Amino acid sequence: MNNLGKAVLVLDLQNDFIGINAKFPVARHQVPSMISNVNHIIRKKNEEKWHIIYIGNEFKKSQLISNWFRDNAALKGSAGAMIHEDVNVVNDLYFSKTSGDAFHNKKLVEYVNEHKINEVIIVGVFAEGCVFATAKGAKKQGIKVTVIKDAIAAANDSLKDKAVEKLESLGISIQNSICL
Repeated sequence: MNNLGKAVLVLDLQNDFIGINAKFPVARHQVPSMISNVNHIIRKKNEEKWHIIYIGNEFKKSQLISNWFRDNAALKGSAGAMIHEDVNVVNDLYFSKTSGDAFHNKKLVEYVNEHKINEVIIVGVFAEGCVFATAKGAKKQGIKVTVIKDAIAAANDSLKDKAVEKLESLGISIQNSICL
């Protein structure tokens, strides 16, 4: 591994959100370029010895009301909760979550603290949901945050644009993958 204090957080690139038969999909036209850019970032930052951290939703079957709204997407143990096969997986560093902000997972926070991670790049889905919440959560932890605009997706283009604007207004850095 490494001790650079830098990590890429790969959020929710799961079958039920980006797969062809996704139960709760992002805008389909955003997926191919997003995956290509995410894989480029993973490759580059892995070579630079950054921590590559995969994070996925794993909702409990007992969350009946919220599961109904999500069409039972990403249920713990389901095929839909698995990382999509087109995503470059370079290690087994994976943390589950049941809420938007990945930093609600105490094990992730412990890992970040143990490895003195003070800078993160965030990629994945949903820009208006988990990407936004996790970026805010990381900033609250005192971590420098960059969201990669062409490596995130949302339910539609308007929601993606609004999420990016809100993140910028919070002082979170927004970049394109070509700038890395």
